[in-house]
Amino acid sequence: MKWCIIVNGAPFLTEFLGKVSSVLLEQGDECVLVFSSKLAEFREAQYYPKRARFVSEIDWCQKYYDASRKDYGNLTWRELFPDFDRAGSWPWGYKKSARYLAQQYQFFKEFFQQERPDAVLFEPPSGGAAQPASFVCAEYGIPYLGIIDSRITGHLDVLDAHFDNWMYQEVFRALSVTGIPPKEREFVEHFIQGFLSHEKLPSYLGVGKIRFGIFTYVLHYLERVKEIGGPLLRYFKGRRRFKDVDFESELRVRVALRAPWNLAFRQMRIARQKQLYQSLNPQDDYYVFPLHLQPEATTLVQAMPYVNQASVIQSIAFSLPFPCKLYVKEHPYAVGTKPDTFYEEIRRIPNVKLIAPNENMQELIENSQGVITLTGTVGLEAALAGKPAYILGDVFYDYHPLCRKLKNVDELQGYILRDREAGVSQGDLREQNVRFLISYIRNIIPGTTTLARAEKDTNDYQLIAAELRRVAQRRHE
Repeated sequence: MKWCIIVNGAPFLTEFLGKVSSVLLEQGDECVLVFSSKLAEFREAQYYPKRARFVSEIDWCQKYYDASRKDYGNLTWRELFPDFDRAGSWPWGYKKSARYLAQQYQFFKEFFQQERPDAVLFEPPSGGAAQPASFVCAEYGIPYLGIIDSRITGHLDVLDAHFDNWMYQEVFRALSVTGIPPKEREFVEHFIQGFLSHEKLPSYLGVGKIRFGIFTYVLHYLERVKEIGGPLLRYFKGRRRFKDVDFESELRVRVALRAPWNLAFRQMRIARQKQLYQSLNPQDDYYVFPLHLQPEATTLVQAMPYVNQASVIQSIAFSLPFPCKLYVKEHPYAVGTKPDTFYEEIRRIPNVKLIAPNENMQELIENSQGVITLTGTVGLEAALAGKPAYILGDVFYDYHPLCRKLKNVDELQGYILRDREAGVSQGDLREQNVRFLISYIRNIIPGTTTLARAEKDTNDYQLIAAELRRVAQRRHE
């Protein structure tokens, strides 16, 4: 097979894909590495085998980008949105923004047309090169394999450009409860118990997250500067040649320079905002809305129309039956990241209650009428616990029988009223959950991206490579 691997310096994934590509090459496959920025090229090439073929998107754009071309098919500005929102303060106007998107589209269109890879390996589309790459993949019918650490600890998801995997539902529909091996059932039931009690959390939670502590953060920041200092110097030496083409590197540098100031503002907010939170009242008739950490792909891509969470909360709150309340729970990793005005806006809504991030989520769900979420894992928790989950974004678990996939907020009221009038039919919840999780587990791969950087890497890259090949071939069918 011929693989295209996109390289942009994503934490852990770079080292992981470097090891995967080594195995693919050993097995006789071809790997073409696409470096989406000069910083990635200068820093990340060390993790990949020399036998792989290296392609620089920046070099191509400097030589071949054609501003007069107008053939952009069905491309929309949506492909730019994740970078726009992540940047905080977008530094470019129409002309440069249009070039940013146009040159990436032109590059991948020409590259895929010439190379015709059998599959693309990267993270699920979340900004940068991934957005236009996945868009062009759809045009040419090339499977896009987005690798991410799974909700099941120690496993990997392989998602498509829509953060989905159609094989989950296929297995769920075909699965017979009586045909489930005892060991598989035991594993699933043990997982459900640990997941709902929060004894077992997904492996990506807590990894690479820097919480509070200025001293800890400063040490981390200095360590990162030391780590990428060489590539940064190389970039700045050639910046005059690159800056009008290498938008990704320019954005990364801007974000990195602002990071210490953002932390300082965050510390001040944390102290002020503690007093805003309220506690659970078991007597309340309420629904839970978990706030999302932003900026993240969970909102920027999977729920882009709802990225303004304050506005969404207002729409949801005024869609609830009277006299229901909406419990809005802050994300534990988002404490201090939002301005005071965000909380002031939602606290003005009369039936909204702002819940502290450390409130027990299991208890919140248990006492609620259900969970309303964009894409959060809390929706999965609710469904497994027997509560309805009303989903606005694109998530892998929305085929669970207790999930209600909404086209928009306007549909929410109808779904809630039907559930309240007719009651929520759980069926045999235990067997339903077992079938659901087995349909998921049978389509994920043992391993994690985070282990690729660990001293003792226990990933079985032979197995991972074989499974990726199987997924790519099935998506070709």
